[in-house]
Amino acid sequence: MLLPSRQFILRSYVARNGKSYYDEWLSTLGGNIRLNVLKNVKKLTVGLGDQKNLENKLWELRVDFAQGYRIYFYRDGLEIILLLAGSDKRDQERTIKLARNFIKEIEEDKKQGTHYAERTP
Repeated sequence: MLLPSRQFILRSYVARNGKSYYDEWLSTLGGNIRLNVLKNVKKLTVGLGDQKNLENKLWELRVDFAQGYRIYFYRDGLEIILLLAGSDKRDQERTIKLARNFIKEIEEDKKQGTHYAERTP
């Protein structure tokens, strides 16, 4: 008997400055690339995809298409995945640094009782 797989809820993280860096990055991609990225991101809802834990709470989804794209995300508990930012391989280090800063924001907000879901772009 097959057991149902866990379902994750995907959300784009809205930073303290009101911007969703993942959504902004996604909007810059061309049609075929955007579709391929979205197809791979959707796999995260069932725990699939070429993903790797980079450090403590920072995860990377690798999309091997064209230049190679990366989506950085944060797992909040067992149900929510926050999409933090994305880039191609050229901007990978800068984007990882940005994602680390977002995780610091998220953790600080949690300690203060503020929740990222209360912010809207």
